[in-house]
Amino acid sequence: MSDKPGRNDLCYCSSGKKYKKCHMAADQAADQEKRAVAEAVRYLRRDLLKFARDDRFAEDFARALPLYWNDFYTVENAEEMSQAEALRFFDWFTFDYALADGSRLADTYRAERWDDLSSPQQAVLAGWLAAGPAGAYELAGYEGQTLSLRDFVTGAAYEVYEPAGRGNVEPGEVVLARLVAVDDHLEFSVSAAYLPAAEITDLADKLAAAKAADAEANPVASPDDFMRRHSHLLVHHALEQAQRQGRPPVARLDPDRPDKKTQKLARNVKRLR
Repeated sequence: MSDKPGRNDLCYCSSGKKYKKCHMAADQAADQEKRAVAEAVRYLRRDLLKFARDDRFAEDFARALPLYWNDFYTVENAEEMSQAEALRFFDWFTFDYALADGSRLADTYRAERWDDLSSPQQAVLAGWLAAGPAGAYELAGYEGQTLSLRDFVTGAAYEVYEPAGRGNVEPGEVVLARLVAVDDHLEFSVSAAYLPAAEITDLADKLAAAKAADAEANPVASPDDFMRRHSHLLVHHALEQAQRQGRPPVARLDPDRPDKKTQKLARNVKRLR
């Protein structure tokens, strides 16, 4: 509860007992657990990003970057990504991209770091590893900070907590994001991108064509399997639509970008030259 009674006030449960003799201890334990989860989320987001930038993943990074950004970013200009672009890329690179050996970077992280993580960190990581791939979600409705989303491919419905609310997204428009479990609700793994109504255009047709082609090589693939292999096509569509609308498709091509100072999230990639 956001407005808890004082220690000596009557408990909110109508038991007739003072709060300190009734629900206070349970509420304090619940608050402590929520704080532990929030700290675990902050730690994992930082540590996974640091892990993904390890030199041993440099060759995979060099292959993944132009694939995700449709050649708008490569190792030659990776440090020009905005912070939001870099975080979206690294989230995909960590959880969706298949490394040269077929594994996910996040699975390597789990294998190597699990025993060093706290119980809350392990619980959060387990939920993230079980989450689906990046996807496209139509905004079906909203109430305050809770967004009602519908998977653009499968039609599955989700309720997602977003501290900033819906932002500029209107019902019927499409959010590009990965949904992860945090405590007892779903959130976006990193800041989401979105497609205005006029820019959804032929996205469904593109995904259907990609799915048909993918089914020839992977006839028993699940929707999640397909999207994990092809979620970068969502980004390609968004980039294409931005160009058609006369907008810079990526931050490095925007002469008015607010962060003139070069981002440093990928500052070591030029060693690949």
